[in-house]
Amino acid sequence: MNEEEMDELVQKGIEAAEKGYIHSAQVFLGQAAEQRNTPELHTYLAYCIARGQGRVSAATKICRESIKREPHNSLHYLILGRISLMAGDKGKAIDAFRQGLKTNPDPKIIAELKKLGLRKPAVIKSLKRNHPINRMLGKLFSFFGLR
Repeated sequence: MNEEEMDELVQKGIEAAEKGYIHSAQVFLGQAAEQRNTPELHTYLAYCIARGQGRVSAATKICRESIKREPHNSLHYLILGRISLMAGDKGKAIDAFRQGLKTNPDPKIIAELKKLGLRKPAVIKSLKRNHPINRMLGKLFSFFGLR
């Protein structure tokens, strides 16, 4: 298989993964991974493993290894965040997305953060977010349209 066919195979796999066709993506990316050994391929394969087989911890480990190999590639943080969301850990997902934004502002990461919705800061920053005064003032300010 020549280089051009390999690039096309990788592109088809990535598009399938992004559209949610996980089995097709696994086939395409698996074939490409036999010829190439890149962190991006491993990251997308990890995403397929998490979505298709439910093996979230294995997928998380693969993503972290890819981050060690390419720490300045925001794609790894994007996929790690998505996998964390699949695991139900919103806090780790947000941390991964924010770390990815620090390395490279990717529109896909921004879209993921917008889907999650960002919370407004506490009214009185010196008090905890769930303190009764902060909660009451937040509701009051929201009612009057000041937040």
